[in-house]
Amino acid sequence: MKLKKIFLSSALLALTAPTMAQVKLALPKGVHLLVVNEQDAGYSALGFNHRPVLELPDGQNQVVFRIGKIVMESGSLKTKYDSVPIVALFDAKETTLSLEVPNIETLAQGQAYDKDPRFQLLNNGQPIDVKSDQLAVGFTLSPDYLQLTRDYNRSDRVASLKTNPRSATPVQQSVPTDSKADEMLKYWFEQASPESRKAFLSWAIQNMD
Repeated sequence: MKLKKIFLSSALLALTAPTMAQVKLALPKGVHLLVVNEQDAGYSALGFNHRPVLELPDGQNQVVFRIGKIVMESGSLKTKYDSVPIVALFDAKETTLSLEVPNIETLAQGQAYDKDPRFQLLNNGQPIDVKSDQLAVGFTLSPDYLQLTRDYNRSDRVASLKTNPRSATPVQQSVPTDSKADEMLKYWFEQASPESRKAFLSWAIQNMD
């Protein structure tokens, strides 16, 4: 069934199971992974792609992420905010890191963040050295983040892999079973905002055979 295939595809993109992973990166809710080591991290415009922990190989790693959440626009009016995408390049080995981003609750705070995006990668509460940059998206409605990242890495920008060749083993993807796909779909649905749930259900009904 077409819908089942879509669910399986979504679960596949949401799962990134590396081999010999030694570095764990804890991600706060509202952070959406776009690309990990030049591989699609399963970005979902509906917000079903949050993972609390990302496992990575030892050595140098590159992640592209953005903040995405429901924020207050004015009065009681709420809106969806997606930050500018950020490229982060860092080295770590056999440790657990945590990503710290500002707590954005209003659209005005989000707009201020986009002008000066800041974050930290913490190791036992202490920031580690990170090369970071913005990923230029332009005015495309549905950006191809993977291709944009590959184009970025062919440049001499500060966080590019061309400038900083990676020796780490790339992240490997595994295909989930039907039951695993169902579990993942349920998980992302429960994590989504009420607005995102309604948008997903509307989309699912329209695409059901």
